[in-house]
Amino acid sequence: QTLLKSNDPKAKKAFDKFLNGIRKNLNPSISETDAIEMLSQQLITKPVFDALFEHYHFTENNSVSKSMDAILRVFETKLPPSELEALKRFYESVRMRVRGINNAEARQRVIKELYDRFFNVAFKKMSERLGIVYTPIEVVDFIIHSVEDVMKAEFNKSLSDQGVQILDPFTGTGTFIVRLLQSGIIQKNDLERKFKSEIHANELVLLAYYIASINIEESYHEISGGEYLPFVGGVLTDTFQLTEAQAQGDFEAALVEDHKRAEKQKKMPMQVVIGNPPYSVGQGDAN
Repeated sequence: QTLLKSNDPKAKKAFDKFLNGIRKNLNPSISETDAIEMLSQQLITKPVFDALFEHYHFTENNSVSKSMDAILRVFETKLPPSELEALKRFYESVRMRVRGINNAEARQRVIKELYDRFFNVAFKKMSERLGIVYTPIEVVDFIIHSVEDVMKAEFNKSLSDQGVQILDPFTGTGTFIVRLLQSGIIQKNDLERKFKSEIHANELVLLAYYIASINIEESYHEISGGEYLPFVGGVLTDTFQLTEAQAQGDFEAALVEDHKRAEKQKKMPMQVVIGNPPYSVGQGDAN
């Protein structure tokens, strides 16, 4: 906020490009404050992911993270030394805490704790406004198996079949897709094809999107083994807004790869929509 108020031309240009990009990709109603919050999330959480997934280079392979880092690099060169020192101390404390964590369950525990604290404390109003609640695993499993039963009974198909495109439009931390991969419904010989081209997951909240991507990638890697692959079916977008008329101009420049994924997804013939939409009770019109 201080940098933007200082009218530094380079910082202002980078921020405006980012703001226009996320308005194009996510929602035209996103404010400057929302954009600053997203950059703050990226700045704070990047060292956590880098430390937890140092062998997979998650932040280097994720298209949204790369775009965000390009913006932050401009800002970091202009931060006063005292701010940089505070960030360095935070980064080191994160590295110390996660050193030696080498199994998926422990990593997930750290991520979940970070996520819960981050939103419940730092972004409580955002959590309430967006209806950030999470479906119990038992309910998720029931829904997934119910969909598979309906597919077989009514369409003589399986979620595992070639050409069956699956979308979770409000993926949160990716639980529905993770449990689908772990359910055994997707056959071994179909798993790679599904992961690479027939499973899609959208999320509006940046940190949730990162965690969903990691959860889905980790689950696939754990089941399939071999090379660690990024999940290209994940899109940082507002699903409600995705099919609305877009603003004109090259606004997607800040998130080019994410924009391409969103455009590709819109052309996909989705057979199955599975998940739990966001909801929040008792909000007034102002929200």
